[in-house]
Amino acid sequence: MRVKLVSTMFLGWMLSHFAAAQHDFNVAPVRVSFPEKPTLKTCSESTAVGSVTSENYTLKGKDYNLCLSTSQLPAMALTFRSPDALYKEASEALLKEHKGAKQLSYQEAKVGGKAGAEMSFKGGNGDLGKARFVLIGEKLVVAEALWKTPASQAEADRFLDSLAFSD
Repeated sequence: MRVKLVSTMFLGWMLSHFAAAQHDFNVAPVRVSFPEKPTLKTCSESTAVGSVTSENYTLKGKDYNLCLSTSQLPAMALTFRSPDALYKEASEALLKEHKGAKQLSYQEAKVGGKAGAEMSFKGGNGDLGKARFVLIGEKLVVAEALWKTPASQAEADRFLDSLAFSD
């Protein structure tokens, strides 16, 4: 009886451990997989062309930081800027958030099967980072990862490569 109880408890622990090992984020149209549950911060900002509402999902690991940001843009903003111009503005803003960060590369890229852009950078504290940008309708999606070690880069790459979009 005790063996059955212990094995049942162990099986339950294993299932809960592996279930918690990945946290799939799925809010239309964005899908991405975090290694653990991220924290959410919502903010809104008024601009000359209308309000921008952003949801930022962040996970700080021991040797990495992952962030998914979705920003609902006013339709008027898309009238005056091309997607590439929006990606470049977002990449410049991201670099400013990381004091002393330097862009290493910037190029057009497929992001979750959609046309977008990718930037590699070095953070002010020596971390390496990568960000991917894509516009889905009026929503700007930015997936960002910073890492300190090759092992944490593997976790960052898994996060970035899991980014997908529903039609």
